[in-house]
Amino acid sequence: MKFVKSSLLVKLVILILVVYATVTLVSLRQQINEKNEQEAILNSSIASTRQENNRLQDSIDALGTDEGVAAVARDKLGMVEEGDIIFYDVGE
Repeated sequence: MKFVKSSLLVKLVILILVVYATVTLVSLRQQINEKNEQEAILNSSIASTRQENNRLQDSIDALGTDEGVAAVARDKLGMVEEGDIIFYDVGE
């Protein structure tokens, strides 16, 4: 009878350990899925930031050229080149 009680106790302990391990694995799997989703979002953010950095670097590089300086003078300072035709909007 003593052997049967100890065998039952061992089975119960093993069952509890198996249930605990299963619950832990399921929880960890959910955390892994969440982290994978976060990784995908961050990778997308990194890609868009790199594109923006490349665009800005191209703008910076263009400032070193005559065309770049002329574009800034036109857009930011309102300057025109000789021979340009200027239109004024008087409808406002």
